[in-house]
Amino acid sequence: MFKSVPVFVGLRYFTSGGRGSLLVSFISMLAIAGLALGVALLVVVLSVMNGFDRELRERILSVVPHIQLIHGVGVSDWQSQTQLIAELDQVTEVTPYNEAEGLIHSGQQTRPIQLLGLSAQALPRGLKNVIQEAGLTVPQSGQLLLPQPMAEDLNVVVGQRVTVIIPAINGRATAAHSFLLTGIFATHTELDQILGLASLHQVGNIAGVEGLVQGFRLQVEDQFDARQTGYRLLEQLPFGYGFRDWFQTHGNLYQAIQLSRNLVSLLIFLIVAIAAFNVVSMLMMSVVNKRGDIAILQTLGLSRQAIVQLFLIQGAMIGLFGIALGVLLGVIGCYWVADLVLWIESMVGSRFLDTAVYPIDYVPVDLRWENVAQIAAVAIVLNIIATIYPALRASRVVPAQELRFEG
Repeated sequence: MFKSVPVFVGLRYFTSGGRGSLLVSFISMLAIAGLALGVALLVVVLSVMNGFDRELRERILSVVPHIQLIHGVGVSDWQSQTQLIAELDQVTEVTPYNEAEGLIHSGQQTRPIQLLGLSAQALPRGLKNVIQEAGLTVPQSGQLLLPQPMAEDLNVVVGQRVTVIIPAINGRATAAHSFLLTGIFATHTELDQILGLASLHQVGNIAGVEGLVQGFRLQVEDQFDARQTGYRLLEQLPFGYGFRDWFQTHGNLYQAIQLSRNLVSLLIFLIVAIAAFNVVSMLMMSVVNKRGDIAILQTLGLSRQAIVQLFLIQGAMIGLFGIALGVLLGVIGCYWVADLVLWIESMVGSRFLDTAVYPIDYVPVDLRWENVAQIAAVAIVLNIIATIYPALRASRVVPAQELRFEG
């Protein structure tokens, strides 16, 4: 008969809090709210950090080469070299390129720019998607495509002419080149602050490698093996090549994302731990408030083990309810956080994420159910640990001492 008593009484204490225990009920609600808030924040924050990690791998590294092969004097037979490199192991995409750095000027505005010369016959998949999304084509000689943030800063629109000033290169004097702005695009990454797209041959002429290409932009199967792949490629290519991988250009960004992800997760985890141990305070007050009830249950035959089970059940129900509520709020928050940020930005008239500071200009969210399960599991374990001491204290109540003045 007494096997079901701990479950029944524990559930009764959880749902009603007992007679004359408003303070205990209030603290119980605080414990539930703390658990729910901590779990929800951890789910949302971890999903956002996962989103930054995903966008680095899928968006930023789709427009940034995994490996950039650079030739010391330029490649003359670059068409055949393109075919040769494309057949090498791990290489999934090869794009010949030319580039030149300088200043772009329009009216009273001047900005640094990195001119990237590409051919319509060999366009990187990531940049091709960006150009197609904007309804544009690869620029011809004398034409230029600019990212939206740069065009806004320069106060230029499609159809206007801009001047690109290139410093002295390979013995050439500083020169100014006029371009017609034929399109505006947006990668929504930090490249929007500096990248300009022009034709392969014109940028080659500007850079002093007429009829040649400076090298190749490569995408590989395993982006995290880019450096070793680069070394293997150099062993198979003719003399004169060097390489730069994405770890050199964006490796610090990847490390920063991973560090931020771990630190933020640790901080929010500590919030969950504190919320879980609020259950200790709540159950201790419950034990004090119900010492008489515990004594009566013991005189009716309930064992100390059953008393421990009673308060473990009460604490577990509080934890499960708070954690379930937190998971629900966290999942809902993951679906709404990006829209919420956009709404707040529109209300205050300012952007929270700007590619001048951040790698992307939007809030990415990548909800992973395995992470949600891990968060819930850790929170449950912490909650169970937090209930053990109050439950043991409740089992040590001596009925003779508690009931001696009752009558």
